[in-house]
Amino acid sequence: MKIQSVYIFIKLVELDLDFTQAQKILSLPRTTLWNNIADLEKSLKKTLVNRKKQSLSLTTDGEDFIPNAYKLYQIYEDSLSGGSSEDSDEIEGDLLISTTKAVGLGWSMDSIKKFCDEVPKLVLKIIASDTISREEEKAYDILIRPFGNSEDYQKLWYTSYHHGLFASEEYLKKMGMPQAPEDLINHKIIGYGDYKYSYFSDVDWHLKGNEFGLPKLKPSLLINMTKAVYESAQKGMGICSTPIESNKLYKGSLVHVLPKIKGPEVRSYFCVKKNATRKKIKHSKIVSDYLKMYLENMGIKTHPA
Repeated sequence: MKIQSVYIFIKLVELDLDFTQAQKILSLPRTTLWNNIADLEKSLKKTLVNRKKQSLSLTTDGEDFIPNAYKLYQIYEDSLSGGSSEDSDEIEGDLLISTTKAVGLGWSMDSIKKFCDEVPKLVLKIIASDTISREEEKAYDILIRPFGNSEDYQKLWYTSYHHGLFASEEYLKKMGMPQAPEDLINHKIIGYGDYKYSYFSDVDWHLKGNEFGLPKLKPSLLINMTKAVYESAQKGMGICSTPIESNKLYKGSLVHVLPKIKGPEVRSYFCVKKNATRKKIKHSKIVSDYLKMYLENMGIKTHPA
C-alpha cells in the first residue's frame, strides 16, 4: 500500500470525490488520481469508490476506511518526525494553503524566498483564488482568507481591512479632488465586477449607492482582482475601493478620497485544520508565526481570533 494513495483518498473524500478540484489542489492529472485509488483498492482487496458515468460515490467499504486512512497517514507523518514527539526538530513535508489573489500577490517573493531558505524541506503549495467552495474548504491544511465559521477549521488570528475610496495624486491633479459624494458621478470609477468573492459580498460596495452614503456609480473599468484594482488606480485610471491598509501592503501611495465615507471592514483569518496531523499543526504554526511577523513588520496589526 502506497502512502500517497492513502493521502489522495483522504483528499478526494474531503472534496466529495470532485476530481476536478483534486487535480487543481494536488497538481496531479486525473489518471494519476485514479491509478492511486485503484492501487489502494488492490492493496485492500476492496472497492472504495462506485464508478458511475454521471456521479461517483463511496462504497460502504470506502466509508468504513475513512477513519483508518487518517490513522495511517498520522502514523506515517509521526514516523517521518522520528515518533509522535511534537518537539522533533525535523521540518519536512508540505502544506496546502488556500488564500486570496491579493494575499498571494501581496506576500512578496523576497519574503517567501527567505522563508523557503530557512525551512527548505517544507514545501508550500499556495493556491490563490478569491472564491472557495464548501467542498474545497475541507481539503486545505491552512486557509488565509475571509472565512465564516466551520467545524473543520480553527481560526488562530486575523487582520482587519478597512475599505475606503482612493486615487492617485496624478489622477486627482487632473480631475480634481471630490468634495462631496455627488462629485463622484463625474469621475472615473474602478470596480471589481459581478464576480463572486467568497465571504465578502460587498466587494463593490462603492458602486451600489445608498447604504454607504454614496450615489449609485457607473464603473469605467471592472477587473476581478483586488490588487489589479489597486494598481489601476496607481496608474491614474480612476477612483477605486481598496483597504486603507493597502498602501502598506503594496508599498504604494494612493490618496484617501472622501475619508469620511467608511466602507466595509473585512477580516482575513489564518485558519488551521482541526483534524490535521500533529506534524502539520506544528508546521502550520511555523507559517503562522512567520506571516504574522511579516505583516507586523509592514505595520499591519494582527488580532487573536
